[in-house]
Amino acid sequence: MTAPLKLALASRRYPPLIGGAERVFGYLAEALARAGADVSVLTSRTGEAEALPEREEVAVANVRGQGRLVVHRLPTSGLRFVGTWLYMRNLQRWLTSHPVDLAYVSMLKHDAYVAVGAGRDRGFPVVLRPEGAGATGDVAWQRRGNFGGRIAARCRQADAFVAISKAVHDELTTAGYEPSRIHSLPNGVPIPARAWQRRPGWARAPHAMFVGRLAVEKNLGALIDAWPIVRRSHPEARLTLVGEGPERADLERRARALGLPLGPGQAVDLPGASDRVDDLLRTADLFVLPSIEEGMSIALLEAMALGIPVVASSIPGNRRLVADYKHGRLAAPEPQAIARVIVDQWSAFDRAFHMSRAARSRVEQEFSIAAVARQHLDLFQSLIEAKRVPAS
Repeated sequence: MTAPLKLALASRRYPPLIGGAERVFGYLAEALARAGADVSVLTSRTGEAEALPEREEVAVANVRGQGRLVVHRLPTSGLRFVGTWLYMRNLQRWLTSHPVDLAYVSMLKHDAYVAVGAGRDRGFPVVLRPEGAGATGDVAWQRRGNFGGRIAARCRQADAFVAISKAVHDELTTAGYEPSRIHSLPNGVPIPARAWQRRPGWARAPHAMFVGRLAVEKNLGALIDAWPIVRRSHPEARLTLVGEGPERADLERRARALGLPLGPGQAVDLPGASDRVDDLLRTADLFVLPSIEEGMSIALLEAMALGIPVVASSIPGNRRLVADYKHGRLAAPEPQAIARVIVDQWSAFDRAFHMSRAARSRVEQEFSIAAVARQHLDLFQSLIEAKRVPAS
């Protein structure tokens, strides 16, 4: 029997520290283990994770009977610079003291700097995965972050890079990353066994939901501004914004200024973050993503995989996933257009339902986490084999 690949997956944040990038990395870690790999997740023991064990073996059902997933939460500190230094030191120690066939790193930041150095010293390939593009993306961070230039120079030495979108691919090439080492692999999500179903009596008080970080690039102010317009057609319509982030207080103030009641069951609700995304979406009648900037949205993929009708802003990252009137509806990212398309989805709900089933089918065929994990393993195996071949 061939020994399983020993993969180290590094991400400073990992569930239960939840964001889109963390969710997809968690999905991928489990899928790689189910496919037979020996996966060690290396992350920081901070915030909510402080109460969790330093080493946790996660039970996964795998097809070959030999894969496993172990999460290692490395000691760090809540102090900004001290915490970064401790995490980098402990990540370096782990990577240089454990057998590793390949390291896969989320984001082009401090984890990547450490992993590329360890891979060079220990002889294993390192693959880096930028998690976004634009002003909040990894390449932009390297331009403005502390030691960003030095980290970027080290990152360019990695064996390969995974681009989850065309925007990420283009930014990498523009920033001097070797094009031949950039591999386009999409995000992937689990496919729920049971599809979303419409709620009885939904039309009396239709419910729209956003899931994600409450950050400026998500354009949630425009969605709240759209809500009084939506309620002209559906006076009892509710909007739930699931997540946390720096815009929370401003969003609450905005809703109050518009006279929108806040709280559970009210016009607008901000219940905080949750790891029960699937269950929450089943209580809604529409998923809305009004972003002005996206790479490949995990929240949008999850909604499509569940089969709930969607409205998304008509930006390149969302158009990569949603064809208008086929998988859902696209709207310009401004209040009037968002409101008009939301009302249109609810006014033609049978059509919206059929589009939601087409969206679910598309994700099953192109973006299931099992298929994406297989593509990653093929890339990893080729890099490992290439590393073993002596240079002529």
